[in-house]
Amino acid sequence: MAEARAARRAAQRDRSQKKTRPQQTVARDVFWREIALLLVCAEILIFILSFDAAVLNVFDLTKASFTHALAWGLLGTLLVIGLGDGVRVPLSAIFVAFYAVVAIEVLTTITAENQYVALYGEVGRYLGLTTHAALALIAVAIAVSIDYPRRTSWLAWTIGAAAVLAGLYAIQQALGRDPVHWIDLDPRARPFATFGNPDFYGQFLAVVAVACAAVLVFVRQRLWLMIVVALLALMNVALMLVVQTRGSFLGIVAGAVVIAALWLRRAGLSRRVLVRFGLASAVAVAAFVVMLAATPLGGRLLDIGRGIGLRDRVLLYQSAFQMFLDHPFLGVGFENFAVAYPRYQQAEWFGVAGMNTTNTSAHDWILHVAATTGAVGLLANLALLAAFAIHAWRRARDADAAGLIVALTAAAAFYGSGLVLPGAQSIQWIPWVCVGVALASELRSARVVTALPALRLPGILRLLIVVGLASVAFGQFGSLEANRAAKAAEVALGGANASRAVDMARTATTIDPGRAVYWNDLGRSLELVPDLAGARTAYRQATSRSPYTPAFWWNLGRMEQEFAKQNEPGARDAAYVAMRRAIATDPQNPDTFDRFGRIQFALGDYKGALESEQQAIALFPTIPGYYAVASEAARQLRDTDASIDLLRRGVAATDANDLRITLARRLIEATRLPEARQVLRDALVKDPNSASAIELQKQIGAQ
Repeated sequence: MAEARAARRAAQRDRSQKKTRPQQTVARDVFWREIALLLVCAEILIFILSFDAAVLNVFDLTKASFTHALAWGLLGTLLVIGLGDGVRVPLSAIFVAFYAVVAIEVLTTITAENQYVALYGEVGRYLGLTTHAALALIAVAIAVSIDYPRRTSWLAWTIGAAAVLAGLYAIQQALGRDPVHWIDLDPRARPFATFGNPDFYGQFLAVVAVACAAVLVFVRQRLWLMIVVALLALMNVALMLVVQTRGSFLGIVAGAVVIAALWLRRAGLSRRVLVRFGLASAVAVAAFVVMLAATPLGGRLLDIGRGIGLRDRVLLYQSAFQMFLDHPFLGVGFENFAVAYPRYQQAEWFGVAGMNTTNTSAHDWILHVAATTGAVGLLANLALLAAFAIHAWRRARDADAAGLIVALTAAAAFYGSGLVLPGAQSIQWIPWVCVGVALASELRSARVVTALPALRLPGILRLLIVVGLASVAFGQFGSLEANRAAKAAEVALGGANASRAVDMARTATTIDPGRAVYWNDLGRSLELVPDLAGARTAYRQATSRSPYTPAFWWNLGRMEQEFAKQNEPGARDAAYVAMRRAIATDPQNPDTFDRFGRIQFALGDYKGALESEQQAIALFPTIPGYYAVASEAARQLRDTDASIDLLRRGVAATDANDLRITLARRLIEATRLPEARQVLRDALVKDPNSASAIELQKQIGAQ
């Protein structure tokens, strides 16, 4: 009897263990998936909300540094999930297109003109391959962790909460109660919240407003929740009208078109549905008319119809398209728009946008992708969007399709706005999150190839994998420290504190030696010490890292000029080489020719100075300084007629009184007194209190 009872107990224990082990395995798998999704939500919050006013690049670098750091923990979590479940590669149209986009970004990084920029992104954007790798990781994490549609709401709550917090800060800015003092922008006119730029914030507002509208149309939830979503939509639309980002209107239109198409697809084409659709369209048109007539955003949109504020975009689009035509297959390289753009910049651009301005983006996602990754990259991106749209269309009538539809409408709003806006850390995550939701939806039915069978990993080993990879995150914060030191260096430069500027600039180049701008700041600091040899070395480092920035070549040419004045062998030739490199980098920039002309003049090359200044005048004829240097160079060449003629042309082109005074002096030297008196009379008409003109009149007599 005792033996029988013992046998029964042993059998019960075995059965209990057999039941418990699968349950424990499932619980472990769910735990790690939820950890992955929590990390994704944290990444989204960082992208939206984080900034640090103590660093030089307040917004984008802060967001990039923290999201890159957190991505290591996310990678470890996905690795644990993959090893525990087996590495399985889904194969379907949308998955293959996703793989192609990532692969082409890697390929065009390898073939890029500047691989450092391709990897880490240009200063101010930081949207290189490292950021896109983190974004792709987020998309994969969403695909494997949300158990579509079960945990899709986690993403919605995260984005909604972040939108509310950012909106409250934007309202605070609009009311003039921002605790941070911003130098470059006045947030009272156009709030930018935690995004750093009203254009980026406006694009985000359009995406959230469209997503809320899709939730109201396609999701059936409790009344209180729908009220919350409606209030969030109204808040974002109201802020969008205040922020006045014209691209956000395109986002709303694109999102509305997708909502309308999927609504008709889901509801069918019955008479009742078409009537409701017509009424909704009429309301939308009426709202559009009211917006045009009564809001600041409407005023900015009407300006487009009058041709106001368009020329700069036309010029930029022409440059981007030419860049694509010259590099049609793989483009100039991933995120290398800023590297190639100076070569395609028109002289007219400086008159429209200001001297020595440049661009890091085409301000149109299609042109930007085409210019940087060529036709191959553009086709891959369009294929991914097409696969996304087709997948959503096919699944639109499914009972659980609401999350997928909301993701597609949000992506449509993003890309609609992106037709006239650049990318940024604060918004570039949006399409990757939307694609992640689509991948999660497709994962349930996609054909899967097992690349690695499941492995039984002890719990402690799983933890060690995650902790080990997460520890790499500490190395991501060096860029922030370097940027903080660079800001301290610039503050010291502004205060003429040379020794501190040098110390802080050296710190920046030591921590992050790859950034050319830090070397340029070090050169500027060393000039104040003065340590001209050290400054020259620093400028050489800057030009070697960023040979596409003409300002760095200007500084190097100017330093070489100083050593040429001291008769250092080879310095004169080095100065000329530096300035010719600047011209080759940005051949339509008149300021480069002017700076070269001034260096030539300082070194006694008056003929070269005259030629350079004439080039500058031909490109941009409304800068008085160009004529002044050219005239003086002609005077040094004993060509009085040419000197006077240049000044006459300058007065006619610029109406500058300083040029009139100089012209009067040259005419007096040539004993052309009647003409000199007339020039002085013109100068006094423009400025009756001109002491120089009055003094010259006294010298030669008024009659």
